[in-house]
Amino acid sequence: MKNVLIIAYYYPPKGGAGVQRTTKFANYLSKFGYNVNVLTVKENSEGLKDFSLKEDINKNISVYRTDIKEINIMNNLLKIAKKKTNNSINTLDENLSNNSSSLGAKKIKLNLLNSIKNYLKKMFLNLYNLMFIPDDKKGWIDFAVSKGREIIIEKNIDIIYTTSGPYSTHLIGYKLNKEFGTKWIADFRDPWASNPFVEYNFLVQKIFNKLEAKVVKNANKIISVSKPIIEDFIKRYPDEDINKFVTIPNGYDEEDFQGLNLELSEKNSKFVILYNGTLYGKRSPEKILFSIDNLINKNIIDKNKIQIRFVGEIGTSYIELINYYKNKYKDVVIHRPYMPHKESLIELCKANALLLIIDEGKGSEGIYTGKIFEYIRTGKTILGLVPNGVAKDLIEETSTGYTALPSDQSAIENIILKAYNDFIYKTKSLTPNLEVIKKYSRENLTKLLIEEIKKIE
Repeated sequence: MKNVLIIAYYYPPKGGAGVQRTTKFANYLSKFGYNVNVLTVKENSEGLKDFSLKEDINKNISVYRTDIKEINIMNNLLKIAKKKTNNSINTLDENLSNNSSSLGAKKIKLNLLNSIKNYLKKMFLNLYNLMFIPDDKKGWIDFAVSKGREIIIEKNIDIIYTTSGPYSTHLIGYKLNKEFGTKWIADFRDPWASNPFVEYNFLVQKIFNKLEAKVVKNANKIISVSKPIIEDFIKRYPDEDINKFVTIPNGYDEEDFQGLNLELSEKNSKFVILYNGTLYGKRSPEKILFSIDNLINKNIIDKNKIQIRFVGEIGTSYIELINYYKNKYKDVVIHRPYMPHKESLIELCKANALLLIIDEGKGSEGIYTGKIFEYIRTGKTILGLVPNGVAKDLIEETSTGYTALPSDQSAIENIILKAYNDFIYKTKSLTPNLEVIKKYSRENLTKLLIEEIKKIE
């Protein structure tokens, strides 16, 4: 029996998409006979919580929780920034409400708000990156290294597995690997030094390049969630063995779907579209809402026969937009707050179509998002507003939905109409490829991880 130490900041009861990958790997490694030990932070640490996820932890897994020195300075600065932004919103509200309540006015306000937010965000991110290397979880490193030593000695650990973000976890793995020589797998759920969605200043970029190189050159395996991220590693580290770099995507857990009634949507009197997850940054609901609005205004679809539900947190940039359409269409646009994972799966069952939004831009071709794998497992129609890349390829490979470029308004309206007509006329234009979908079960993906573990034994 191999003894594995998994080091992960995001682990139940923490909630959110980043928790699932680590939790499922740990569970299935345990089921396949590995002695799994998880090193994480104490339950009272900051962040989103989903206590229902604790029920999913395999009872044979040993979980060790340490203190973390929370860094609150940046949080306080961000609260100030948020307050200033909200003040700006209120001012804009007052000015615009005296002139017009039209969508055009809302868009002007949204653009002004985004300009303010982008300025503040850039200012504070520059400060953040300079103050906290590699990230604001650096206060966990010393606690985790100290506890990691004890676990390695006591449990005779054979394999260390670290997962990021936060990138501090890899520095913990690096320190333990250098001290004990234990075989080490570093998992990157997102890029680090070459992250296309973050603009680092020169000094921070230089430091991150150096830190990432230490991780890549010392780890025995580098794995990531998508092929483009792995290809980028291979390109930037030509002296490393190409076989060191491996793609293991995210997936769905068949056990999560046991007992769920995926046919709940058949009772719907309206065509229900569900977006499950957060909306922030460039992940905007504007195009889907505008398309539905346009189709209703043209009398192509009946407003009494369609509903779009957003389940999850919505950034301040898009609250105004959502509220505008909620007020315009009382029973068409619905927003519900973050739900525990199990409850969110029930919401999938109630929907006729599942909405996926990935913005276009540099690096977007390598993004799946975690939700897409649970989407394909349902067999329900996916409406993918996605760029050319891995997400589009997956939807097409599994025959689980329709896709359109986020910038192509006409194509977005067309895929909405296709799925709407399937509902109205009770037709089924798509036949999901179940054999391909099964490849993305968490159980099968853990088998891929085990293959990589065996290669470095």
